[in-house]
Amino acid sequence: MPTSDVQDKAPDSSKEFKAPAYQLEAKREYLNFQKVEVTKIDKTKPWKPTLEVRVTKEDGTVVEGLDANSPFFTFYDKEGNPLNVSAAASGHIDSLHIKGEDVGSKFDEASLEDLFRDAAAKMPEGIATQPGTSAFDVDMGKSMGKEGICSMQELLTSGTISQADIDTAQKLKEIVRELNKSGKKEEKDAFIADFKTKNSDCKIQFQLVRGDVLVPIVDAPKQDTTRLFMVFGPDASGKQKTLYTAAPGRNMPRHPNPGQHTSKEGVLDEATFKESADAWFDTVMLTGK
Repeated sequence: MPTSDVQDKAPDSSKEFKAPAYQLEAKREYLNFQKVEVTKIDKTKPWKPTLEVRVTKEDGTVVEGLDANSPFFTFYDKEGNPLNVSAAASGHIDSLHIKGEDVGSKFDEASLEDLFRDAAAKMPEGIATQPGTSAFDVDMGKSMGKEGICSMQELLTSGTISQADIDTAQKLKEIVRELNKSGKKEEKDAFIADFKTKNSDCKIQFQLVRGDVLVPIVDAPKQDTTRLFMVFGPDASGKQKTLYTAAPGRNMPRHPNPGQHTSKEGVLDEATFKESADAWFDTVMLTGK
């Protein structure tokens, strides 16, 4: 072989190989399970956490009464710190985003294991040792379904809404923030109806999400995304982190719901509430099909 050919095929030694920040381990016993069903929840807690699940394994064998927090997958960082994915979370993500029929929620991944191995190569470092909850998004480089939110600026650029639509809505930004901070549901419902009556031609309207959070909406289809949103937080023991959710789209702050920004002592964190209120006003929910 000519020398020039050898040089053309030689690796570029100037580029250092960077190992992934995480390695994934799967619990082989439950790999490729058929389904996970919730059988017991804790009704004493407001968020009603799952306590036990029924697992139908790949071979059809059924396991009853499995602890919902049993790890089916574990990400290990370079220091060996774990990030778990519970049986309950695995079942939910698999049924909705891997095997689900809704194209808007479906990930372009052949299996749950493939999803997590792809994510392990892209997740940011430091999640396992970062205090509290860690929320982020990564670009997976493939279809992650459709995203149900979009910034006003993006919609303006695409011609979906006009600057006049934005100006009309922006005049009420502070009112919306105060309603989310201390308004009753009836007051929010009245605001929605009144705005629609007075601004029926405005392409930006308002709606309640998650029960009582007031946000702007646009009747436009959800948009294709390659981004995966993930949230890890303390597990039931408080000693390790576990995956709370994985969904299509970008990372967003918590909703401007005072309860999500109030300490155990009942003190509202004004700074984080304002951050959420601003983010969830400049970003709208897409309600079209």
